[in-house]
Amino acid sequence: MLDSEQLTASSHAEISAFRPLKVGPEAVLQASVEEHIAKLLPLAEFSWTGRTVPVGAGVPDLLRASVRPEAVSIADADSISIAILGYLRTAQRARGETIAERLGLSEKTTLNKLDKLQGQGVIEQVQKAFSLAQPWHHILGDVSAVEVKVSDWKKAVAQASRNRIFAHRSFVALPEGIAKRVKDQLAFSSLGLGLISINDNGISRVMKRARKSSPKAWAYYYTVAARAAGDLKDSEKQCFKLV
Repeated sequence: MLDSEQLTASSHAEISAFRPLKVGPEAVLQASVEEHIAKLLPLAEFSWTGRTVPVGAGVPDLLRASVRPEAVSIADADSISIAILGYLRTAQRARGETIAERLGLSEKTTLNKLDKLQGQGVIEQVQKAFSLAQPWHHILGDVSAVEVKVSDWKKAVAQASRNRIFAHRSFVALPEGIAKRVKDQLAFSSLGLGLISINDNGISRVMKRARKSSPKAWAYYYTVAARAAGDLKDSEKQCFKLV
């Protein structure tokens, strides 16, 4: 597995696209944000940026996160495994039968998934109770979500607000003229949303910083981790090819 220095060296500006962008002015604005994403949302650790990433019922325009190298273990995790991780992050510690009952799973399926996750070093078992291994409490050190809109800032605020359930920070990105007009709206301060402006030359800047908060929907958080882990795994393979 790559160490932190190798991961930092292998970080790149490429953005993982999960769904194609619709051609139009919104895509042009998003391209401007993507071009400056490393400066807008700087990360010291291995960084990952995803475009149109499915997370639950939502599809944030952009997600950016710092990723611990251990995340590669769940690159191929299925939805049941991710649900288990989310439950353990909330419950802290639970027996296999309790996890099965709370998630509506059979005990056999649950124990098989727990056994695999334990073998990967993702969870630990003390007597009959399971818990996350320490690095997995914060496998993504920082998750920022960005919703880009040409004019409908209220819709962007609604979407950005929803993203706060799995992201540490959530932003709305708007054309500079609209951003200046709405930056003092109560919705931004009350929800802790950040604001990114894009000027006519395609230059993006953070006009209002987002307030950091803890995710609440942990299964969504680990869904994002699994998405990022796929790229982490690819980067690891690429580094080994270069050695």
